[in-house]
Amino acid sequence: MTDMTKKVLIVFLGLAILFLAYMYVFSPAKEDVDSLKTQCDELQVRLDDLIQKEANKATLLAEIEQFNQEFDEVLQEYPADLNQEVAVMFLKSVEEKNEFVNKTFSLPAETEFYRLGQRAANSGDIVTDDALTGAKTTNEQYICTSSSYGINYSGSYEGLKSLLAYVADYKYRMNIPQFNVSYDQQTDKYTGNLTINAYAISGPNRTPDKVDPGLPTGTDNLFFAGDGSGGAASSSSKYDADQGEAIKTNNNLAILLSSANSDVAAGIIAASNANKSETFVSSNENKVEELKLSIYSDGGKNYVEYSIGDQKYTAEILSEDVAVYVKSSARVDSSDANGVTVSVTNTTTLPVYFKVVDDDTTSPRFKLGSKSGVVKVY
Repeated sequence: MTDMTKKVLIVFLGLAILFLAYMYVFSPAKEDVDSLKTQCDELQVRLDDLIQKEANKATLLAEIEQFNQEFDEVLQEYPADLNQEVAVMFLKSVEEKNEFVNKTFSLPAETEFYRLGQRAANSGDIVTDDALTGAKTTNEQYICTSSSYGINYSGSYEGLKSLLAYVADYKYRMNIPQFNVSYDQQTDKYTGNLTINAYAISGPNRTPDKVDPGLPTGTDNLFFAGDGSGGAASSSSKYDADQGEAIKTNNNLAILLSSANSDVAAGIIAASNANKSETFVSSNENKVEELKLSIYSDGGKNYVEYSIGDQKYTAEILSEDVAVYVKSSARVDSSDANGVTVSVTNTTTLPVYFKVVDDDTTSPRFKLGSKSGVVKVY
């Protein structure tokens, strides 16, 4: 091999080494450098953005709080679910508050139609931290559902108008997408079919409405003969023979229920002595008030304290039981909302007996709420 050949081979070998070094060392290193530079540029942009957000942190947090508050306000316009018990009570209230009869209606199951995105979470949720604000976000979603109630109805012209206003002003959002009306001149009644669309949003910290049908639900104790109102009652009493008629003239407490626009001073009056105005507790707000009866012993004597809101009065009980006479009246019209829900807290052994007279047959003004001890209504 000549010297010239050796020199040519050395040159080719050097070129090969340079080529391989470029391909397997320099080029990958350059790609890494370029990649790191790109990442640095992206991080710099991110850093600049975070610095800007940090400068506006107080404003952003205030906006987040405002948006969450507005979100919660919107949530309050919808119930947490559309269970059929709530639907039945709504349709019942439609009949009670309007000249309107639901002849038949359908109660289909609710269907999901949308899911809302994530938002600020409360304790107990699955969360991830936000790098800027430290706020928590949850993986739980708000699920939007709807249900359509088909109703076959009968009612007066005023009843139909009040129904539309009732649905429009109801505490939860609803609409009526379909409404058919027929008029019968002989009966002066309107009949037809309508559909009411109801909507709900379920999700984190949303509590379904509780249903209180105000109907007999049996007894709490199988060893007592129930009074039909859900509490224990004695199997017999001295008032059974005349169904409590004696309570009208001999009672510990009298309750008068009438329209808020009646001639009496107040639509709701409770008094232990009708001749002494200082024993009166009353209301004229044209709504259902809670009348609380607390029966207790103190110093060897028995007392009943009755109250409506901040008004209350205490009277001593000298009898062997607590007799309450309720004198009610029929509703004047659909706007007449006066009534009471009476809750009884009894820590004594005295039985409590109610005699209710002349109450409205379709929409009673008197309702027995929570109770303890022996309670019976005639």
